[in-house]
Amino acid sequence: MAYTHEELTARLKNQVSHSKKGRLNIINKEIPFQEGKGGLDPRVKNFLENEVDPNGRRPLEIDDLEIIRSRVEINNKDLSRGISSHRENIVLKDRKIPLSVYNKTREKKPVLVYLHGGGFFERDMEVMKNVCKYLAQAAEAVVVGVEYRLAPEHPYRDGLNDCFEAVRYIYENAEKFNVEADEMGLVGDSVGGNLALGVHYLSIGKPWKIRYIGMLCPLVDLSDVSRNTWNIKHYDMAKDEELIYQELVTMKESLLFIQTLYLTNLEEVLLPLVSPLLRKDKTPLPPSTLVTAEFDFLRIQGEEFSAQMKDAGVPVRHFQYKGMDHAFVRKLGYYPQAVDAVNEISNHFLQELRKERTL
Repeated sequence: MAYTHEELTARLKNQVSHSKKGRLNIINKEIPFQEGKGGLDPRVKNFLENEVDPNGRRPLEIDDLEIIRSRVEINNKDLSRGISSHRENIVLKDRKIPLSVYNKTREKKPVLVYLHGGGFFERDMEVMKNVCKYLAQAAEAVVVGVEYRLAPEHPYRDGLNDCFEAVRYIYENAEKFNVEADEMGLVGDSVGGNLALGVHYLSIGKPWKIRYIGMLCPLVDLSDVSRNTWNIKHYDMAKDEELIYQELVTMKESLLFIQTLYLTNLEEVLLPLVSPLLRKDKTPLPPSTLVTAEFDFLRIQGEEFSAQMKDAGVPVRHFQYKGMDHAFVRKLGYYPQAVDAVNEISNHFLQELRKERTL
């Protein structure tokens, strides 16, 4: 039986299970209408088996860089209704930082700063436009996407500094964006989650306060620490073994490529701004949602990061989406899990704001 996207999304919302991994409580989202069957979600399997460019599913090399950048594949849909968008620039002495602004209206709203993924080197803001529009609608917020400078032309910390400057600019120009300066959160996918954690770290002691962080399949450790403890046995490959194995190994080896692009000194992998998992004190972190995909190489480090936040007393909600692969949120409109993940982040953000308002 074929189910509509709406039916699949409703099933995800209503069919939730809970499990524990050590000290971490995990909210599991099963494959809708195939709960407990294991393997890849059929939509993911179909995409992987019929992907136009099979070379995209191998460890990346430097010769791939411009090919990847020139290929803008928007495999998602606009599910929002009447969400406005415009672009503007932050003008600094030595550079401009382009921003994409979604859902600015006459009504003052909270603000979410969106930091895109793409391995620190891809121009992904256009790819994530529909995600930002839907996030703005679901979170009842203004969403500001930051087009930060990219590696290898701009290695660590150039892109991170751009993200930080964007947060400063939005706070200092809250009236221009018509947002509540004290109701700011960060959302990032893949390396965007890494950047969001870095921006929060740099914001400690500043006039603004980050109220919330949402992370979608985040990269939280670029060092060899988690890679050396990673094991293929952490994944159930009783079904779809070949496709899953290829996805996991490709991602594992591509992290070495990302290291060489992003860092000029490989010893920097141990810095908390590069590998937030290694940051010893996590108590300053705000309430957070961390989303992982069952068949993502980054899932294991994401689980450990959530466990560390929990140990530090940080209110964290950890979701695992069964049958999904890395960066599944990019398939908004095709994968019902993408809608559900954005909804969960939006709901948690709004819940935390309501708590703040009643204090």
